[in-house]
Amino acid sequence: MTHSIQQLSAQWAQAVLRQNISQVMAFYADELIAYDAVAQLQFKGKVAYKAHWQRCMEFCAGGHSKFELRDLTIQQNDQIAFSHALVYCEGSNEKGETQGCWMRLTQGWQMQQGQWRILHDHFSVPFDMVSGAVLFELTPEA
Repeated sequence: MTHSIQQLSAQWAQAVLRQNISQVMAFYADELIAYDAVAQLQFKGKVAYKAHWQRCMEFCAGGHSKFELRDLTIQQNDQIAFSHALVYCEGSNEKGETQGCWMRLTQGWQMQQGQWRILHDHFSVPFDMVSGAVLFELTPEA
């Protein structure tokens, strides 16, 4: 059963890499709550999160060159699954400049009508408590 969440996670990451918004959104439950690292504290519902994903993909106007899941770990039973991973996201902005960083990702999955759907999405980036600076330059340990 763990394999199915691994496979779905890989398919979700490929949809993000291809910037296929309809495929990305197909993984999410309608009642999704998302805590993304960008723009606002939370997104309530699939419609709000879709608008956010569209803005993120527009920011990477030159496309994503990388969207990689690393150290994916999954715990699940028949109805609920929990996964976490490190994610490297890299893309080009409208000026052609490449930007990328590692983030942390936690996803809560629920079985709904025979399909696994992401009910909770949480991206985060570490920051320095003293300066308040976001630590985009951090990389995973080998």
